[in-house]
Amino acid sequence: MVDVKHVESRSGLVRCGFWLLQSVRIGLAGCAFIGFGGGAFLLSWLVLPIVSVLTRGDERRLRRCQRIVQAAFALFHDGMRVAGLVDFDPRAPRIAPPAGPFVLVANHPTLVDISALVSAFGPMCYLAKRPLFSNPLIGPLLRFCGQIPGGGSTFADNVGVVQQAVDRLRRGHSVLLFPEGTRSPAGGMHPFRRGAFEIARQAGVPVVPVVIRAEPPGLYRGLAWYEIPKRAIVIEIEVLSAIPAGTAASALAFEAIHGGLTHAPRGDAACEALSSSPA
Repeated sequence: MVDVKHVESRSGLVRCGFWLLQSVRIGLAGCAFIGFGGGAFLLSWLVLPIVSVLTRGDERRLRRCQRIVQAAFALFHDGMRVAGLVDFDPRAPRIAPPAGPFVLVANHPTLVDISALVSAFGPMCYLAKRPLFSNPLIGPLLRFCGQIPGGGSTFADNVGVVQQAVDRLRRGHSVLLFPEGTRSPAGGMHPFRRGAFEIARQAGVPVVPVVIRAEPPGLYRGLAWYEIPKRAIVIEIEVLSAIPAGTAASALAFEAIHGGLTHAPRGDAACEALSSSPA
């Protein structure tokens, strides 16, 4: 006969083991994000101010600060990978972006998309929520790196965002934008806003669409940082065909990028077709 008490005891030990393992993973996640905050503080108040003082020329200073932050993002992802929390190596993707500045657009499934994209693609400017610029922890870092405050509630605020992004592109900086305007819902996407494509049209630069996949779902919108899956979140970045300057503002380009981010193979084919189509 089966010893029911023995089976129940073993089952309880297994459940206890899983609970302990998940508690350790949550603790590691907490340490990772505390480390991220500590690193941001050191960069904001020690490293970047020193670099800023020692570097001559506004553009040279800005680019040097961006490269330092890119390296810090890569180090953050190395730590997350070693801890078994997020499996993403920013050095692994074979990325060959177009020469010169471009607008990078992507879906936005997780909390770490900006750090993943910047560490993989290299230094670039991106929109950050306006309140973050007054945050003592990360605000100085954003300003040293020339990041762009997100739009406010007025038309003038949004026009100002477009103008700043176009200015960055004309100065030779690539710009990262999330056309949904917020993090993607789990397993889906919000409708795209057209601002990213208007910025590309005004600056005369190509749009580079990117698909971000994260499995199993974690660090999604609506999930707390400690609601992590039982195994590492595998993040994949897929770069689709670039859309040439001049086509990005058309309705066809908008639909191609949206399709590319939800159905990568079809979207890639659509983007390739666009490359040979008139605006």
